[in-house]
Amino acid sequence: MSWTVPDRGTLLGLAEDGRLTPTQLERAAVVAPLTPTRGEWLAGADRLLAGAGALLLAAGLIFFFAWNWDDLHRFAKLGTAVAALAACTGTALAAAPFGTAWRAALLAASLVTGALLALIGQIYQTGADIWELFVAWAALMTPFVLLARSSASWLLWLLVANAGLLAYLAEAWWARFLGESESLLAVAALNGLVLLGFESAARGLLANPRRHVARVAGLGVLAPLAFGACLSWWDKDFRLAGLAFAATAAAFALAYLAHRRDVPMLAQTAFATIAVATAALIRVLPHGADFFAINLVAIFVIASTGIAGTWLARLYRKGRQP
Repeated sequence: MSWTVPDRGTLLGLAEDGRLTPTQLERAAVVAPLTPTRGEWLAGADRLLAGAGALLLAAGLIFFFAWNWDDLHRFAKLGTAVAALAACTGTALAAAPFGTAWRAALLAASLVTGALLALIGQIYQTGADIWELFVAWAALMTPFVLLARSSASWLLWLLVANAGLLAYLAEAWWARFLGESESLLAVAALNGLVLLGFESAARGLLANPRRHVARVAGLGVLAPLAFGACLSWWDKDFRLAGLAFAATAAAFALAYLAHRRDVPMLAQTAFATIAVATAALIRVLPHGADFFAINLVAIFVIASTGIAGTWLARLYRKGRQP
């Protein structure tokens, strides 16, 4: 018998909380070691080094073009990028499905796809906007991401998709008429769709379902709405973003407290709410940064974050109970 990583975390957490005596912990260690085995250390190192290697190879390809840009013929540049993409896909085909090499190769293929698109844009000067590059990159890397089913690939996809949407909103002619509030809502909507996808179909999107992508997408929902809600205390054009934040924060609290206990998501919600409430307090205080106003705001922030931290720590300990 051997303890799994979650089992070890639960046992050590119980020991830290004092609900498991040293004697009981020693008995658990007799059943199976509580420290990671050599194979587990090697597997973790494999994943870390493979991911770092993929990132470094992609960065090396980009710097290679930057340094040798004037000396290379355009066909040599395109040939090098296509060869790198072929090498990544070939490695994925030769590797065991969902293994470390498989995921690292597909992550590198996703990165090289973006480098290849940027290279084509620089060589032929098509006149395309920057948002079209990001959107095309996100679309073309989607098959690699769906095959990899790894958190790293999905996080890269989410980053590129957000960059494409932000660039589009900055350049689109209609965005100037609708204002920045609608742009914040659009960013929150994109991340909300991703969040719903991973909450409802994580097992189909990830080989080992974890919460990393859902939590980053949740941050992508809360951050723009909280920013708009803070501005809404001064600018009525952001009132819609403020209402959307209130509804979203209530929905997050209900969903991640009552239906699926997720302390990091609740932490994001709590601290975003504190930021909005702090902005409201600053708004209602008399104008001028006098001694009383500054200290009142500081006391509110310290007290509210302390209460939120204590509550979240209690939820975390409660969630670790077997």
